[in-house]
Amino acid sequence: MLYEEKIYEGLSIELFVDNGPYQGRYRTKIEEVGKAILSIGVPFSDGQYLPLREGTKLEIEFVDHISAYHFRSILLRRFLAPVPTLMIEYPKSINKIQRRKHVRIPVVSSITYQIIGKEGLSEENTGYLIDLSGGGLKFVSEEKLEMNDLLLAKIKTYHEELDLPVKVVRLIEEESKKYKISVEYQEISEKTRDKIIAYIFEVQRELRRKGLI
Repeated sequence: MLYEEKIYEGLSIELFVDNGPYQGRYRTKIEEVGKAILSIGVPFSDGQYLPLREGTKLEIEFVDHISAYHFRSILLRRFLAPVPTLMIEYPKSINKIQRRKHVRIPVVSSITYQIIGKEGLSEENTGYLIDLSGGGLKFVSEEKLEMNDLLLAKIKTYHEELDLPVKVVRLIEEESKKYKISVEYQEISEKTRDKIIAYIFEVQRELRRKGLI
């Protein structure tokens, strides 16, 4: 299905190069929308414009307030002046990936959290993250929490640490005397949610590259 109305000038996108010396993920935005082409800003890498070659195959992902989207393209031409831009092929189709809150990935990493109480924040506790989505996360802890507890959770992406206000919505006691705790985000900004979803996409792509999903 083609979601043409989702493409507009100024749209922030994630650009993925799967092969070659510039393999990786880059952030940029759409500068101009034509009938057969899109003009996008040349991404930066290590303080320099990324010298992608014409003919490079690209994957593009972006999100809005409802869902995440994906399409494939190819680099047609490079322009250095007046502003460095890339001309890429207009997508033949745009695929809707998932609703933003349902974009989910199993992930194992450390997490720290504090209980938000009437008198402020508790001491910091630790656990390990086992599941991350656009709407919440799941982690394991030795501490027994209560339903509806409010927490300030901290997780690390590949780029930064995120502080996330969350609420406990489910508790499962394991035989090992540990607890699986599911939480939902509480009033996080869309900018923060975008960072979480971008991180999920990065993890997904890394797992695909390793043949694990």
